Amino acid sequence: MGKQEETRKQIIESAFVLIYQNGFQGVGVREIAQKANLTIGAFFYHFPTKNHVGYAIIDEFLSKGILDRWIVPLKTFENPVEGIIQTFKKTFEEWPDEFVSRGCPLNNLGQEMSSIDPEFQKKAKDLLSHWIQNTKTYLDIAKKKKILNAKTDTMKLAEFIVTFQEATFAMGKVMNDRKVYDSLYLSFRDHLQSHCH
Repeated sequence: MGKQEETRKQIIESAFVLIYQNGFQGVGVREIAQKANLTIGAFFYHFPTKNHVGYAIIDEFLSKGILDRWIVPLKTFENPVEGIIQTFKKTFEEWPDEFVSRGCPLNNLGQEMSSIDPEFQKKAKDLLSHWIQNTKTYLDIAKKKKILNAKTDTMKLAEFIVTFQEATFAMGKVMNDRKVYDSLYLSFRDHLQSHCH
């Protein structure tokens, strides 16, 4: 990675940390530049506005994080439904205590900024659609393997799965209690297993 790409990555990662702590509107360009150990001029060399950093966070940082967390692990499971259940369990068991009250970064950004800037809404929607589509791909594999019931609508089930994953973060955030994760895991597991032979 060249010096310019490294600096750009540093800005995105520094901005992400601050925005996840304080919300998008609670963070200024000066703070982002400071956290990245850069001048404000260096920030503007890479991004014309703070909003453009937000777009890059969704496109480059959160997109990879979501695929790495929710989709890539499914490759290692013979039974994709079991993979989805186990990935859910592992994610919430390993979610750091200090992040429980912060929820899902994509959800936070999408909800905070969608009504202010349509580009945020579009990018969040595109990423969610991509997440759902990737989940559906594994459900289709499960259907071909006759793990899922033949009548299962894999698109609807994929939408349910991603919605439930996001909602679990949201409930943990509002309740500020990770015990919520345990009870929601049981509901999630039981619902998915009800679609299986």
